[in-house]
Amino acid sequence: MSVKLNFGMIGIGNWGKNLIRDLSKYGYIEKCHSTGNQNNIRWVKNNYPSIKYVSDKNKIFNDDKINAVVISAPIKTHYSLVKKALLAKKHVFVEKPLCTNVSDANELIKIAKKNNLLLFVGHIFIFNEIFKKLVQISKKENIQFIYFQWTKFGTFDEDIFLNLLSHDISIILKLFGKPKKIKLISSSGFISKNDVVTLNLEFSQNKKCQIYLNRHSHHTQKTISVLTNKNIYFWNDSKLYKYNKKSGNSKLIFKSKLTPLENECKEFISELEKTQKSQEYANLAKDVIQVIRKLK
Repeated sequence: MSVKLNFGMIGIGNWGKNLIRDLSKYGYIEKCHSTGNQNNIRWVKNNYPSIKYVSDKNKIFNDDKINAVVISAPIKTHYSLVKKALLAKKHVFVEKPLCTNVSDANELIKIAKKNNLLLFVGHIFIFNEIFKKLVQISKKENIQFIYFQWTKFGTFDEDIFLNLLSHDISIILKLFGKPKKIKLISSSGFISKNDVVTLNLEFSQNKKCQIYLNRHSHHTQKTISVLTNKNIYFWNDSKLYKYNKKSGNSKLIFKSKLTPLENECKEFISELEKTQKSQEYANLAKDVIQVIRKLK
C-alpha cells in the first residue's frame, strides 16, 4: 500500500459497523461520530478501542491526519456531509444514494474533480461476484429480460426508491445502460407512502426489466432472474443457478467466495491509490438518481 490511509467514520449503525470491520483491514480509523446511540458507542469502544469517538463531527473534517471520510448515515444527511468532507479536502466513501437530486450530485462531483478527490458511492450489489459473472455472461449471451424481486420488513423512514430501488437501478445501468422508458405500475402504502411497488423498464434492442419491491414482508429474500437468448439464470444471494430445460431443474454454477462488502472496500482502496482519482462510481450514482427522479 503506497499511501497511509487514515479514515474518519460518520455513522456507526449496523452497516457502519460492517464498514469499520472491513476497512480496518486496509487502514487506520482515527475517529468516529454518530447521533449518540450509547449501544453503538460501547460497541466501538469494546471492539475497536483505538478508534476515538467524537460527539462533534467537525473534529473529523478538521483533522489533518484523516485523508478519507466514510459516511454511513441517513440519506437526507448525505449531501451536506459529503460536501463538508470534500471541502475539507477529504476523499469520500458514502453509502448509496449519493444524495437526493441530480443538481446536488453534479455539484459534489464538480468539487471532487476540482480537487482530485475520490468520491466513491457504495452501490453494494455491483461488487457482488455474481454480478461480475453476469457481466461475463452478457458478453456471450444476449440478456433480454431481468426480473428483480426483493421482500423484507422495513426500513420505513427512508424513501423506498432511494433506499431500495437504487440498488436494482445500479445493476440495470451497468448491464443495459439508461432506460428509454420507466413506469410505476403499482404502489401501495401501509406504514409509509410507498411500501410495495412494481415497475417496468424498457431499453433499446427490446430489452426489458421488471422490479418488485415489498418492504412489508415477514421474510427477507432478494432474487434476480435473468433471461437470455439461450438460458435462464437465477441470482440468489451469493449463488448463481442455471435452469436446465431438459431436466426442469436449476443447477448451481457459481458461488461467491468473498462478500460484496469485502470487494467494495478493496475497490475503494484501489481507487484511492490511483494518482488521478476517477469519478466513475459518483457518475453511476448520479445516473441512478436521475432514473429514480423520473418516477417522482
